[in-house]
Amino acid sequence: MRPILPNLLLLLTGFCLLAGTSQKDHPFHVGVVEIEHNPAERSLELSCKLFTDDFENALRTRFQVPINLGDPARQQAMDSLVSRYIQEQLVLSTNGKRLVGRYLGYQQDKEAIYAFIEYPGQPKPTQLSAHCGLMYDQFTDQINIFHVTVEGKRQSAKLNYPAQDIEFRF
Repeated sequence: MRPILPNLLLLLTGFCLLAGTSQKDHPFHVGVVEIEHNPAERSLELSCKLFTDDFENALRTRFQVPINLGDPARQQAMDSLVSRYIQEQLVLSTNGKRLVGRYLGYQQDKEAIYAFIEYPGQPKPTQLSAHCGLMYDQFTDQINIFHVTVEGKRQSAKLNYPAQDIEFRF
């Protein structure tokens, strides 16, 4: 009869190695949206920061296609999906008028993805609203933090799931 202890140790070691290589959940789920009015260009400039693995899962779920935001060979295909998701899930309005953005691209920085959108032809807003459901289809504890800067004055606020609407006045 073979000793059980060495086999058990081998099995436990293998399990621990596999568990150590699996993707781990984040202790929190947060997105950061930065919006700045550029008076010289008469535009609103938006950047959106999301955890890469969470964002890839959201895109995979939404579009039912393989997703790899870090693969340069797939950048063009990924750009299309990132643009669609962000612009469907984050809608801006100024002074009561819905804005149409121009997607500029995304870049990966360590564990985060930054997506960039420009809203041209925008005079200084007196009011800015956002309807945001970023990552709500993935997490019921999602928090989206907004930082909006107009004339050098920064306002910040957050949306906790399930709230989707936020407004800033200048």
